Amino acid sequence: MSDKQIKWLILIIPTIVIGLWEYVRHEFLLPYISMELGNWLSPIIVFFVTMTFLVQLFKRYEQLQEQLKKERTEKAILQERERIARELHDGIAQSLFLCSVQISQMKQKQPDMGWEELDKSLRQIHNYVRHSISNLKGTPASTPATAWKMSVQELVERFQFDTGVIVELQLELAETQLSAKEKVELFACIQEALTNIRKHAHASHATIRFQSKEWGWCLEVEDNGQGFHGNPFQQLDCFGLRIMQERVREIKATLTLSRQQDKTRLVIQKEKAT
Repeated sequence: MSDKQIKWLILIIPTIVIGLWEYVRHEFLLPYISMELGNWLSPIIVFFVTMTFLVQLFKRYEQLQEQLKKERTEKAILQERERIARELHDGIAQSLFLCSVQISQMKQKQPDMGWEELDKSLRQIHNYVRHSISNLKGTPASTPATAWKMSVQELVERFQFDTGVIVELQLELAETQLSAKEKVELFACIQEALTNIRKHAHASHATIRFQSKEWGWCLEVEDNGQGFHGNPFQQLDCFGLRIMQERVREIKATLTLSRQQDKTRLVIQKEKAT
């Protein structure tokens, strides 16, 4: 039922009800019901109809308004994400591409200067920007909506190649168990977890497990790095973890970070909808 239809029903139902009552009263009930009693019954009937039907219509109208408000908010968020992604693409991404072209030209002129490390760092930054743009647009790079496991494997292989950290990958969850939104956010969370291992943990080994449970699913990222002190979610330099928390909340999952047996363990889990 549309918004306009609900408004019209709220307007005409009391009129129709009181009209029908007056017609029935004067045509059939006058010998049995006095005029004074009929006048008392009229507001009672209108009140009964209002409480029975119109209250439900008002609730439905409020629900439609809330849904409309939510859709407008989501649309505004998507438009803002699209704007940021466009600025990243037109600004940083284009500048990085120009830098890569200039480095290629310098490599041709001076091949003995050792450009490999700079070129590798530039490619890594470019990949981070590309993934950020894709996440802002709603789907991560490499089309994980249809090949999510392959995308995670490629991410891990690239991480191992760049860092030398051995990563044990166990993806035991069927892709069909994840929604498109969950694939987007979990891919970004795995990427952020690997980035933290590279930047802060100084680990030599990491494990990524993604398993199906009777109650839902569980993603674990574990490493043998140096760990953390205090509550990392409240530290100013842990902005990435707070973003990860927001991503997890958006898919109605939970995130925990703990230190056990000289290993750092990040767990994201979600229960099945009941």
